[in-house]
Order: sequence, then structure tokens, then C-alpha cells
Amino acid sequence: MVNDDANGAIKQALKLGTSNAIGGATIQTNSKTATLEFRNLPWAYTNEELGNAVKPYSEVLTVRIATDRETGRSVGYGFVEVPRDKMQTVINELNGAEWGGRPVTVREASVRTDIPQRAGR
Repeated sequence: MVNDDANGAIKQALKLGTSNAIGGATIQTNSKTATLEFRNLPWAYTNEELGNAVKPYSEVLTVRIATDRETGRSVGYGFVEVPRDKMQTVINELNGAEWGGRPVTVREASVRTDIPQRAGR
């Protein structure tokens, strides 16, 4: 049996800016901020290094590099929250840049819709 209260709570959490349980993108409802998704990061990158890379172009509000639940290692992508009016500047300056020999992709984070609902939840 599906617990409607739990499903409603999950949907509400996603609307309010909480990341999903599988590490998907964070959704921001605050129109003054934007969450950027950074893909193809060097695996050795830290939250501090990612934040420092963005700081020349914008104030950095939050930084989170996604990690594997079992190993704790980076999985090569992360999220940075910036003021919305600086979002496009960060994308323009850093999308396609080479970090550690890898071309980084930067875009505004979006809702993950490819996660199937589990039966019985």
C-alpha cells in the first residue's frame, strides 16, 4: 500500500529545494538564487576547490560535490548555489573549461524525472 502522506511529503520537499535521495539536482524555489550543476569534475575535486573556481564570477552560497554512498568518493559532479543574476555569467565563463584535463559542463540544475517510483512505498 502506498503511503499518500509520505509521497506528499517527498513531493513537498522537492518543491522546497531539498535534493532527492539519489543525489539528483536541487530545485530552488527562491527566485533570487539558482543552483548550477557541474558535470565531469575531476574526481579529486573538493567542495572548497569547486567553490573557489566559481568565486571570481559570483558569490557562492552553497557547494556540494556528490559522493558515492558506499565509498564516499566523488562521482564527478556537484552543485553550486549562486545569486540568480550571476547564474549566466558563471555558465558562460566556466562551461567547457578544462579542469584537471577534463572539459566541465555547467548548466542550471533541473528536476530529475527519470527516477521510477518504488512499489510498496
